[in-house]
Amino acid sequence: MKKLALIIFGIISTLSVAQNDKAYVDSLVSDFTMDLKNESVNDYFYMYKYCDGHIEMFTLKDGTTCMSKDTYYEVYIFWINRENVMVKKIDNCGLYNSVLIDNSNLFEFAINNSKQLKNGDIKKYAVKNPENVPTQRTEIHSCKRKFQFNLANDSFGKEYNLYDLTNESKYENLNYESNNKLKIVELEKMIEALISQMASKFRRE
Repeated sequence: MKKLALIIFGIISTLSVAQNDKAYVDSLVSDFTMDLKNESVNDYFYMYKYCDGHIEMFTLKDGTTCMSKDTYYEVYIFWINRENVMVKKIDNCGLYNSVLIDNSNLFEFAINNSKQLKNGDIKKYAVKNPENVPTQRTEIHSCKRKFQFNLANDSFGKEYNLYDLTNESKYENLNYESNNKLKIVELEKMIEALISQMASKFRRE
């Protein structure tokens, strides 16, 4: 057993693995948004995309390996720079180069629907007979989204579990339709489509 532990330790040491947690990601996001404010960019928003316990590992430009600690977080920050809409990706292993978005649809949607984004709350998965729903059911639905908006001199956040947008239990989700009609869900779908389309453009700094 000791021999196996020594082998594993040797492999990890050889790979020069760096492990970065949520606090590290939060600090990168905070520093970058502060830079935006210093450049007089007052309108911006970002989305955290993560699944609790999901880990990712990457080989960086210098040959070292970076692995997320506990959970892998992707963050996408959107802002306008001289009439151009930009996006910056940040994760547990650092920052990506800022990328120009071809059109302003996403940002215009956020601006035009800021009140609905602020006031629309996603409700928890609800059923008619909650006493019969397994208490551990939601643990296998650990994927979440977290938003922060700074728009039109107003700042607010939203956070929800993707499970609350589904009908995956054998018990119908009474909030399924109302949740999926919210502007925050529509915005998330727009972001998902955009980052899927632009995946090859995201390159680490």
